Amino acid sequence: MFLVFAGCSGEDAPAEQARPVVGVTPELEQRLVVPTSQLKLELIGSERIVADQARVTLRGEIEGGERFEVSLSAEPQRRGDVGAVYVIIDAQQWLWPRAPEAPEWFALMSVEVSLRDEVGEVARGEFAGARMRFVRSPGPQLSVDGEAPTFVNGSLRLEGHGVLRPEEGQTWAVIEQGFVEATPGGRRDLVGERLPVRWSGSRERAELRLEPAIFGVHPGAYEVRVRLENELRGEAGTTRGQSELEFGGALQPTLLASLEPVAASRGQIVTMRGRGLLGAGQGYGMILRYEGIFEPAAPGAPQMSFEGSRALERAVDEVRSDELLRQEVWYSVEGRTLEGLGATPGVFEGSITPIVFDSAGESVGVGWQGRFEVLPTRQVVWLKYLPAFSRALDTFGLGNVEREIRDRILEVARRDFAGVNIVFVEDEPEDFSDYAVVEMGGPDPSGNRAFGYDNTFNDQAKDTGNLYLNDYLGGINRQSGESFNVLFGGVFVESFTYFSPTLTPGNRDASEHFDRVFGPFMPGLGGEAVRGSEVGRGPRLVQIEEAVRVAGNVIGNTMVHEIGHSLGLTHLPGDWEAPGTIFHNAEPGGFIMDAGSERSFEQRAELDGEGPAVFNPQNSAYLREILPLN
Repeated sequence: MFLVFAGCSGEDAPAEQARPVVGVTPELEQRLVVPTSQLKLELIGSERIVADQARVTLRGEIEGGERFEVSLSAEPQRRGDVGAVYVIIDAQQWLWPRAPEAPEWFALMSVEVSLRDEVGEVARGEFAGARMRFVRSPGPQLSVDGEAPTFVNGSLRLEGHGVLRPEEGQTWAVIEQGFVEATPGGRRDLVGERLPVRWSGSRERAELRLEPAIFGVHPGAYEVRVRLENELRGEAGTTRGQSELEFGGALQPTLLASLEPVAASRGQIVTMRGRGLLGAGQGYGMILRYEGIFEPAAPGAPQMSFEGSRALERAVDEVRSDELLRQEVWYSVEGRTLEGLGATPGVFEGSITPIVFDSAGESVGVGWQGRFEVLPTRQVVWLKYLPAFSRALDTFGLGNVEREIRDRILEVARRDFAGVNIVFVEDEPEDFSDYAVVEMGGPDPSGNRAFGYDNTFNDQAKDTGNLYLNDYLGGINRQSGESFNVLFGGVFVESFTYFSPTLTPGNRDASEHFDRVFGPFMPGLGGEAVRGSEVGRGPRLVQIEEAVRVAGNVIGNTMVHEIGHSLGLTHLPGDWEAPGTIFHNAEPGGFIMDAGSERSFEQRAELDGEGPAVFNPQNSAYLREILPLN
């Protein structure tokens, strides 16, 4: 028998235009499917694809049984804004209704997928020959791998098979016999308590933690025997495993052992290592007590004492495990000043002590002692390249040299901010909690064809002193919209076609250099797009290199200009007292913060002896004052 199922059909699509369909490679990580599985179909090579709909066809041949086919439509999802596209397939809806009655079966699967936008198909891919196992009532079979934990929130490693994925339900360890005895708190019976078995990326490995809500947070001892069971989501069933586990031991005081790095600036993340570390939960938590002396770096600044009753206490930012937490060098903006440990460069010398607490009381752990330096402010900027950026380069015929253009943008940014404590990165920072973001996109969403816009707004339009490190130049900012009638921010690459005399006839700002540089490659100007085989070689090498350099210069110059705004430019002496609303240099002269109308294509592109633009002396001095190198 041949079965066909179909998802909801949409309205008839518009007629497709002739355009290439990109090849993608579907990947299906899961090979074991339970009734509540959510199959994630990742499409490798789809990072630059923008699609509204995915059409998926699953074909299977059951071993010793029937063949089946399932067709469905789904909304494509993406890992972040710039990752690969993926599709989620609900096995309970699409695969299990026609499954055999057997408790377990195998099928040889193939998948076809088509990504579509409002015009038609944009990408297609398929794979075949995946042997998949289907189990109706999966039971966990696990054993202990390693020593029992000796700190609260510590993990017991388990190995075996049958662990549920988080989207499928929960694997539990149910305490059948056990106790915990601690000071303070006394002895408590734990029979009937349920410990979540935590997913570790595989059905064969898992972790069981000494959950603070169950075992408490204080030093003492414990001993338990547990049974294992799988609970499928949505009351789809519970299956008990055959194995039981026994473990126990002493519980040691919480310990903070080390910091890395031991010198960091405000908004930077410090990794702290120890044992028994824990975050906030229902009725329990942990704070860090900073006790010691702070010596400001500024000559003549008074020493600050954080001893005794003046000690600083801070909640924990992020606990990764009982052995590792991440803590920001914290600060807060109070009016026009900064407060907090990270507010002032200098050296803290003393101790950082973990203090844990629950309803039974608090316990002071073993603290770290040493010297920690607060460095001058560093501004980190994440250049967040959206899929629309790639599509915009395709309109210039430069899609195959995107990497080279992005490299040139970084070169321009680093050159223009030389001597300033600012860092540009292309991946989301992991070592800073506060950082600026610039969305590098394609069209201007407002329809104004702006080259770029800083739509950040932190109570006031100009952030004199760069008090706020986490500006987001992109998306929608309603305060910016209300104050300046501009909602959207970022850099808009498609708008640079404004400089083409062919595409914008009669435009006094247009430049013949635009058509000369981009014309050989831009389909809209009759050019032929750069082929992958031409990168770094071929008869058009010199032309391609110039197009890369000019594109990187123009885009980089715009990005630097917008970041300048977010840092408080253009700067006027009176801004220190009351930040104003003058954002461009009153006297233009080939400077980065000149108004857009004063910055020709030749200057932006660094052609005909113009450029590169620089910050004027006043803005340059201001940047070095607010972001001095260490």
